[in-house]
Amino acid sequence: MPADPALRPAAEAAAAPALEMRGIGKRFPGVIALEDVDLVLAPGKVHALMGENGAGKSTLIKIMAGVYGKDAGSIRIGGRETELRTPRDALAQGLKVVFQEIALIGEFTVAENIFLEQYPVGRAGSIDWKRIRGEAAALFARIGFDVDPAAKTGDLPISQQQMVEIARALAHEARIVVMDEPTSSLTPSEVALLFAVIRRLTALGIAVVYVSHKLDEVFEIADEVTVLRDGRHISTKPIGAHDHDSLIHDMIGRRIENLFPRSRGHHKGEVVLSVSNLSTDAKLKDVAFEARAGEVLGFFGLMGAGRTELAKAIVGFDPIRTGTIAIGGRPLKPHDTRTGVSLGIGLLSEDRKGEGLMLELPVQQNMSLAALENFSRAGFVEEGRERSAVQSFVDRFRVKTPSLAQPIKNLSGGNQQKVLIARWLMRGLKVIVVDEPTRGIDVGAKSEIFALLDRLAGEGLAVVMMTSEMPELLGLSDRILVMAGGRITAGFERDAATQEKILNAAIG
Repeated sequence: MPADPALRPAAEAAAAPALEMRGIGKRFPGVIALEDVDLVLAPGKVHALMGENGAGKSTLIKIMAGVYGKDAGSIRIGGRETELRTPRDALAQGLKVVFQEIALIGEFTVAENIFLEQYPVGRAGSIDWKRIRGEAAALFARIGFDVDPAAKTGDLPISQQQMVEIARALAHEARIVVMDEPTSSLTPSEVALLFAVIRRLTALGIAVVYVSHKLDEVFEIADEVTVLRDGRHISTKPIGAHDHDSLIHDMIGRRIENLFPRSRGHHKGEVVLSVSNLSTDAKLKDVAFEARAGEVLGFFGLMGAGRTELAKAIVGFDPIRTGTIAIGGRPLKPHDTRTGVSLGIGLLSEDRKGEGLMLELPVQQNMSLAALENFSRAGFVEEGRERSAVQSFVDRFRVKTPSLAQPIKNLSGGNQQKVLIARWLMRGLKVIVVDEPTRGIDVGAKSEIFALLDRLAGEGLAVVMMTSEMPELLGLSDRILVMAGGRITAGFERDAATQEKILNAAIG
């Protein structure tokens, strides 16, 4: 018997993809950002979107969000062709993007943020605050998350702010939720909670786009994965059709034979950094260790363990209450970065954009900043000498830039990181402290950063690496120290370290 025509549109909608983007193109002046890109999302599935920095992921996400308009192609949501000209259009179509930079008002309560665009109104025409708090609590119950709707949003950790963004998506009856690098600032336990929430979303029939550089996470949470490279669609496959090597190959167009290269032996030189009984008012408690020339000393800890505070203290950035720091046997006075630099220690901050780079200035000035006195005469910088030195490091580190005059904000994360490493080496160092050296960097650039750090240790530097990434900790370190609650709780030689031992020590 033929199907009832009145039921046919509903049946077709149920079978239709949640989102279908075909032949998407986007151009900026002098740049083809996207060309003939396809992305098809199934309801109730997690679809990973991957690619190197500059592959086009961010541009595609902004087209989904209505931030950018497409120049070519078509978009269908629930089987119906649509145009997403503004973020309001995207929300109205049931598409919500949770960007890496959380877009919440810190002074507002959780409930106020959730219903920011559509406050429920009572009979008298005033905002129904009781209803707002009740509906916010109901939304959190749907995703299995417990937070006070009356809490001030700015007081919440990043992981809970993400849950508020997800609850906002449900308040808008979103059928598609896009998550852009959602775990970049989360602890392992918070990642587990986020994954539980994602699975609840898919159980409700919501399609999730998961954007990440972290391969292990993608293999754990995704059902399908689409890879972009140089603004073009490379592949869309079930996650089970990939292994790590094949996914990396699709992303960068080549295989990486060894993500963690080891060009060094196990020879260690003299002690170049000595820290004794170091304590601060904010976090650190009686920290003591030594770092030797020619080794990579890895520090691991969960969020709040004190890794970043230690990194800033040992270069003289943060004040200390008690203890001593010596570089090459010479003492470093607390809160004295100028002396730290002159003694030969430099810091690669985890926040390279906020604390490292001058985004509007060119590559040349960003790289030479710490060593300008080397190129100066009578108080004036000799630009020719400066340019020659910068070019030598650009060539040595294979920094991809059209010219030394290119604003550094236009470089990929990996190339920005190379410029910052070169900045310190141009000055001359005994110790380089790197805090989360591969945060926000794609897998191809990661392998280059790993090789570079290994090479620097091979050239006699002491590399002190703070990281929350277990693979790079185990893959690159010669020794590992674990922190919890501002203290060092365990130490391991490379061959004796295991993930289980490290996590047990990190939990404290």
